[in-house]
Amino acid sequence: MDNFTDLRLAIDKTAKDVVQLLVKENKKLSTAESCTGGLISAAVTAVSGSSSVFDLGICTYANSAKEKYLGVPAQVLKEHGAVSETTARLMAAGIRAAAASDIGVSVTGIAGPTGGTPDKPVGTVYVGISTADGDYAFLAYTDASEIPEQNRREYIRLKTVLAALNAVKDKI
Repeated sequence: MDNFTDLRLAIDKTAKDVVQLLVKENKKLSTAESCTGGLISAAVTAVSGSSSVFDLGICTYANSAKEKYLGVPAQVLKEHGAVSETTARLMAAGIRAAAASDIGVSVTGIAGPTGGTPDKPVGTVYVGISTADGDYAFLAYTDASEIPEQNRREYIRLKTVLAALNAVKDKI
């Protein structure tokens, strides 16, 4: 199997596990996505029974959307950037509050092929998680240098989906 087939199978299995755990624990999930453009929501809602645990997913690609819909302060975006641990954490908290869900997950990053800088190269992605126990975010960097250039963006996005789903699974 190729990298993409393996990734898609892992995403499908992890999304199914997440939905089953959410159902078992009677918890709800919400998503705030930037670089994945709704792929986390799509993975979760592809699972039968997800409607009982998933109410809201939002794609906040633009900074103005992060501000307006998730409450990320303009000053945070100016000081830390859209692709930062702080922004990811605030996005997750914002979506959890907006949806009144038990778990909010967010992703913000640079999928490329453009947009990277020496400080934040292509593949730099932050995943945020918000629960009643607190909010946190972590760097989920994907090195796609071994992937053919025309497929790197998709690869980074899929790796990000898997990282986010695994983070949710660990918090249920």
